[in-house]
Amino acid sequence: MYKMSKTIVVTGISGSGSKEFCNQYSKIKGEEGEKVRVYHTGDMIYQLAKQAYSSLPKQNLLNLHPSMLANLRDSVFDTITDSLNSDRKNYDKIVIDTHAQFFWNHVYQNAYDWKYLSKIPADMFVTIIDKPSGIKEQQLTTEEGRAQKHDLRDLLLWQNIEANVTEGWAKNYGKPMYIFSRKQNPQVLDSLLENDFLIYSSFPMTDAASDANSKIVNFKARLRGLRTQIDGMETPVIDPADIDVETGNELTEPERKAIDAQTVHRDLYWDIRQSTHVVAFYPDEKISLSKGVSDELKEGMETGKFVYVIFPRERRSPFTNNVHGIFRNEDEFFEFFKEQMKTDLERFRRK
Repeated sequence: MYKMSKTIVVTGISGSGSKEFCNQYSKIKGEEGEKVRVYHTGDMIYQLAKQAYSSLPKQNLLNLHPSMLANLRDSVFDTITDSLNSDRKNYDKIVIDTHAQFFWNHVYQNAYDWKYLSKIPADMFVTIIDKPSGIKEQQLTTEEGRAQKHDLRDLLLWQNIEANVTEGWAKNYGKPMYIFSRKQNPQVLDSLLENDFLIYSSFPMTDAASDANSKIVNFKARLRGLRTQIDGMETPVIDPADIDVETGNELTEPERKAIDAQTVHRDLYWDIRQSTHVVAFYPDEKISLSKGVSDELKEGMETGKFVYVIFPRERRSPFTNNVHGIFRNEDEFFEFFKEQMKTDLERFRRK
């Protein structure tokens, strides 16, 4: 009987950082003494294409006839699925880095076949995302990326579809699915494979001064380190600041509208709904109430999350009080939450 390895399917559009995320996870686990097998399906497809068409430039790969691309993709997934039984005996983790959708020459195309997905015993699905200018910057480093000339709205909509399709896979197989920034520490995957416990950190971003931002950064670091005192693992935290707001006068009006809409959708719907807790932190009495924080607290309460606020002011709006706990300072919160976390780690342990 071989050990129970875990299989994680990671998706992301070209330039999102999914490949780097998977490689970083493999590197970290390797340093911890675990064996990780990573399959980068895009690279594998291109290597097969080069064998069939020796002079094929990578920028022309997706120009191949859809049936030819499907054959290449199926050959790659045949290789992966044929190897899984052996991999599960020899590796602690198997990571399959793939795409859900191609967006090429203004056309969306499926990058998967249900026949092969059904053969992958996935324990978790993850989509890696980034802000569109960061994706664009990465795409411009490759010939195929430069050839497509995607604008920022293109990239946002492609990324949205990538996440939606991956979520559909996870729901079909009854498995957890997460959407993470490329800056997310990949080690949180280990915690989430065993436990639903996940915190969304909420804080004022738009109007926070530099000293307030420094307090916010320190608070998040302290929150991430709290769990290490319990079981040695980092607290899994989603930080909305990992994808900062796009600025720049060169943005078109359609791009700006798409960025604003996707930011609200990402924070309120993707990030909060995949979390178990919302922890909001106001760093001092001077900072104004944040509309974004208020909306996030409301969304958390109305979707059944545990919601806590660190709020230094004496006078508060009754709307601010509609949470599970309000704390005057962070020391008071951490004294409470360390014990609460012990309870909640058991509460949210996967059955």
